[in-house]
Amino acid sequence: MEHERGCALTVKAVLFDLGGTLTTLWVLEDTFGGILASLGINRSREEVKEAISKAWKDFDAPEYDSMYGKVSYDEFWDLWRSFVLRHLDLGSDEGLQERIEARWHDYVGCDAYPDVKKTLAKLKRMGLRIGLVSIAYEEDVWAILKKAGLEKDVFDVIVGGNTTNATKPHQEPFTYALERLGIKPEEALFVGDDVEADYRAAERVGMEAILIQRSENFTKARKLRTINSLEDVFRFIS
Repeated sequence: MEHERGCALTVKAVLFDLGGTLTTLWVLEDTFGGILASLGINRSREEVKEAISKAWKDFDAPEYDSMYGKVSYDEFWDLWRSFVLRHLDLGSDEGLQERIEARWHDYVGCDAYPDVKKTLAKLKRMGLRIGLVSIAYEEDVWAILKKAGLEKDVFDVIVGGNTTNATKPHQEPFTYALERLGIKPEEALFVGDDVEADYRAAERVGMEAILIQRSENFTKARKLRTINSLEDVFRFIS
């Protein structure tokens, strides 16, 4: 591997992505389908998945494309859910949107990976700062952390999709986190599961980076610093 040369990194902080890195990914069709079922509305998983796919395509339109992170949490997700309901032929059901919203975070399906809590605790004992940089809205980050049993106070900084004026892979979320931590880019290590949005983006800011590959289906990333378990991060830290 290009970066795995036996040299440990001297860093003051380790920052993480959220979904796919610290927690399992939030599967929107399971959330949406589960809420509908709880309300007595039966739609197959494939129907819900297709409706969600169509809703995201709707958001590719110029008037919606730049909304994410720039409008409020409620405004974005209310509009998005209305699109999904329309594609499920449920758009005329008055009050359904509000009932779904009320149950939304009850159906978040994210779990912390088994190696997360012990790794974060060890980093703390080593005196390192810990950060979280996610594309999810802050409100969803908090809900996911709660569902996964991870304390917000473990993190010295949390950056969500609506914290700055941009989301990963843009530089702003990374630089904002570094400024809040009061450290230089070269003093920080970023761990994420996406080559472009996490690894390459962090490198462009000047940070060191590690790609975590939790799935056996991952193609081995060549010329990248990679790990399969979060506990392996200590092989790279001085």
